[in-house]
Amino acid sequence: MFPFYPFSVVWLQPCHHVAPLIWLSGLVCLWLTRYTHQLAQRWGHRYYLLSALVRPLGVLLVIIGWMAVTAEPVPTFPRTTLDQWLAELGWWSGGPTIQFWLRLMALCGAVLSLGFGLWAIAVLGLRRSFLYRRLEDGLVTRGPYGVVRHPQFLSAIGVIFFATRVFPGVDYYGPNLLLANWVPFTAALWLLAILEDRELATHFGAEYEAYAQRVPRLFPN
Repeated sequence: MFPFYPFSVVWLQPCHHVAPLIWLSGLVCLWLTRYTHQLAQRWGHRYYLLSALVRPLGVLLVIIGWMAVTAEPVPTFPRTTLDQWLAELGWWSGGPTIQFWLRLMALCGAVLSLGFGLWAIAVLGLRRSFLYRRLEDGLVTRGPYGVVRHPQFLSAIGVIFFATRVFPGVDYYGPNLLLANWVPFTAALWLLAILEDRELATHFGAEYEAYAQRVPRLFPN
């Protein structure tokens, strides 16, 4: 395996078998803070404090969960060197192979997905992205929010899908491991997007309904 595989953390290997529960717990934390306007009206400033604690925890659990999915066992053999890894891709035997170009395309997809997510965070702001949203916050429809209504969700789906295609770091657990986690992860974010749409439609009314008619929920048309 490539020695610099970014998602392989040996000390998370004991969590590998419960990794889906970890990232799912993170999504539950994000779901608990999605009902911004309803809870803020009932709880006032107590909601903002709760959201500022729970929401970052959700993001952290999602990251740890996916790192645990791809955590390798404790190595009992010498790790592959950079030269060996490049040789496997054909660099030392006449040029890069199709495997190299596929991985390069996956890397480009991961970078673009990450950039799209960072753009969405920059437009929405760090507070609304990772801490809490105030009752008086307006509806954001510019930038990536003019492409899809939930660009941060789309970014997470794309980053995980493409980044885990770059390095063959999960062959220890079988070729379908990533797909077995990525599919329910995507479905969970789709459900979370539906729940948020309902909450935002309740709060913003006709303004959000018109926005939803113009812009798709999660995947660009």
